[in-house]
This record gives sequence, structure tokens and C-alpha cells, in this order.
Amino acid sequence: MLNGQTALVVEEEFLIALDIQRMLEALGVGKTLFAGTAAEAQTLQTYWPEIGIAVVEIRSRDAAALQLVDQLRKASVPTVLTTADVTVGHGPGAFPDLTVLPKPIPEDAMASAVRQALAARR
Repeated sequence: MLNGQTALVVEEEFLIALDIQRMLEALGVGKTLFAGTAAEAQTLQTYWPEIGIAVVEIRSRDAAALQLVDQLRKASVPTVLTTADVTVGHGPGAFPDLTVLPKPIPEDAMASAVRQALAARR
């Protein structure tokens, strides 16, 4: 599905980031860039043109992560959101067209969300 493309994983917890990487590798990701925060992801902006999928952890009051998601979308990077914040995903939210995966993330849900994100880019 991702045919060797690069993924950006923005996740504070390193073990969760590694689990997401494993799921994305099963979908064909060739390389994964990791960022623990939205600010770290910003420092990787020069790589954004080669990113095939971004998986970004969000929280309801994390303005930096929401801004990052907006910037990724403007750069035409397909994006999937993850969260452990139960308040995210209730109501319309900032990005009602993006899939929000609650943690823990089932592999089939990740695959479906990636498919949806890639299809929306076309």
C-alpha cells in the first residue's frame, strides 16, 4: 500500500511510536521519521515532500499538534490522527475529515485509516 514511502510518526511515547512503525512497515513503509512532539516534527519539515503518510498524536488542548496537522494538510501529506484523550473525537473537532484512532490502536484500524488518508489525497 505504501510502496517503500517514508512515514512521519509524531508520538510522545517511544514504545507506542515503535508499534506504529511496525504497523506501517506491514503496510509497506520503507523509512520512518520519528518526532516526540509537534516542535520536533517541525524540524523535519525539509523531509515533508517525501512523506507518504503522517501519524500524529493529538490532544484536545494541544495547539501545537493541531497547528502541525494543519501544516501537514496544507503540504498535501496524508495524515492519520491518534489519541489517548477521550475528549478528542467527540463532536466536530478541528479536522472532521481525518480519522482519529483511539489508543491502543488495532492493526486493522490503522490499515483502514491509512487507506482512507491515501484515498483522500487523490
